[in-house]
Amino acid sequence: MTDLQKCLHLYLGCTTNKGVFVGIRDKAIFIQTSDNLTEEYCIQDIGKTVFLYLRLISNLTNEQSKQLITEGLVIGRPHGYTFTSYGFLYLLSLNVDLFGLINRGVAQELNTIE
Repeated sequence: MTDLQKCLHLYLGCTTNKGVFVGIRDKAIFIQTSDNLTEEYCIQDIGKTVFLYLRLISNLTNEQSKQLITEGLVIGRPHGYTFTSYGFLYLLSLNVDLFGLINRGVAQELNTIE
């Protein structure tokens, strides 16, 4: 199992360039198109023909940032952020890239998509 396969299921429901990511099984992912059809792609296609649309944590709105603090964000020094499990789930619900998928080239930044 690759690193991508270990975290990919956490982004079920996120938008992709092909539609909405709705399922995963073995080495296949399932995308629901705008026509309500379900298409199957190989996990190896992610970053080549299929891109997840995720957002950076720095692109949260003020309201989302306040909600994150309520859910459980701790800013520690000198090592950065820590999250409660509720904060972590909240960030996933916002499709925040928590695993560096944008930098690895398998996802695109949400606010750069037209």
